[in-house]
Amino acid sequence: MENDLENSEWMNEAPHLAGLDLKHPFSIPEGYFEGLPADIHEAIFLDDLKTSTPESGFSMPEGYFESLSTKIQADVVGYTVPPDYFQQLQAKIAAKTTEEKVAKTIRLWHSKSLKYASAACFVLVSALSVYFYQNANPAAVLPLSAEATTEQMLFDIDESTIIEHIQSNRLTQEQPSVADADLENYILSNYSQNEIASNL
Repeated sequence: MENDLENSEWMNEAPHLAGLDLKHPFSIPEGYFEGLPADIHEAIFLDDLKTSTPESGFSMPEGYFESLSTKIQADVVGYTVPPDYFQQLQAKIAAKTTEEKVAKTIRLWHSKSLKYASAACFVLVSALSVYFYQNANPAAVLPLSAEATTEQMLFDIDESTIIEHIQSNRLTQEQPSVADADLENYILSNYSQNEIASNL
């Protein structure tokens, strides 16, 4: 009964502690007892190894630090600098950095056939663009000269129109009937196209 009373007192005084689970806080790793003998033997071996070797493991010759500076100076003195090295150094560096670089020429066409093929393509594209532009815009075609325009007009006139014009101006004379083909041949052989066009 006394034990129950004591247990209830500390539970009242420390409610947080009393609310914790009643589990052991420590855990043993898996395989601890199986590997324990090997771990013990390794620890004994390392301990024996430490006791059998000297503490530092390395020995230093006597007067090492006292003679160190003289040894270093003797090694450094063995290296010499060529005469006027530092005076020529700046000029050598400047010469290497200020060398003129030759400009590299990159050819646009690596072979003659490529050059000619590209020129042919350019001409073809130019000709096609002019052709399609003229077909799309007939008014953009340059006008012909006056003489060429007159000649073109004569070729466009029908034979019947010429005959009607001659008959309407009473150019016919009382002559025996002449065939239309002969009359046309006569006109074309004796008059120029400009004269015929100006009289129409």
